[in-house]
Amino acid sequence: MLIAPSILNADNLNLETDIKDAIAAGISRFHIDIMDGHFVANLSFGPQLVEDFKREFPMTDAEIHLMSDNPDDLVPAFVNAGADLVELHYEAMSEKKLDYWLDYLISNDVKTSLAINPDTPSDVVSKFASKLDQVLVMTVYPGFGGQKFITDSAEKIKQVREIMGPDTAIEVDGGVNGQTIKIAKDAGADIFVVGSYLYKDGDIANQVRKLEKVIE
Repeated sequence: MLIAPSILNADNLNLETDIKDAIAAGISRFHIDIMDGHFVANLSFGPQLVEDFKREFPMTDAEIHLMSDNPDDLVPAFVNAGADLVELHYEAMSEKKLDYWLDYLISNDVKTSLAINPDTPSDVVSKFASKLDQVLVMTVYPGFGGQKFITDSAEKIKQVREIMGPDTAIEVDGGVNGQTIKIAKDAGADIFVVGSYLYKDGDIANQVRKLEKVIE
């Protein structure tokens, strides 16, 4: 079980402090949302932030959630910046192109993940199962933090777990808090992206401890 804070919900003017506080609480991976203003309406971080992150925190994993339909430019840029894992959206490109970029990540020793939106059928993950280290099940519609967990996401998590088997990590992203993290865990998830609950609702270390107690 792993908690991956989403820095999208951190304080941008105190980002280093918020990251350090989470690391001090035992966090070993951060979820970095990359939004291009086209595939999703919002804009967020770029490769420079990831490069800076890996320079300052080299032993901490940078998980790149690529919400973009421009993989040709962005995938190599984030690989070069030091990404440890890159999550590609099924909805953002053709299956042929997705297959190509998964191979590219593997050849560059970067871990792979396929992200699927709430409306995307679970069985699409089976087409790429042999190339995936992880599947990201979106439990909100991508683009903005602070949304509520979609309650019927549990069934999709179960379906993806059945398809992928016990050895592939299943991550959830969106509306994860002290109640919904248990729903996701019971359905088969083992990595939990947490944003607002960590950075908006109280002391980071205390929030991490509360979540760990639920999923231990």
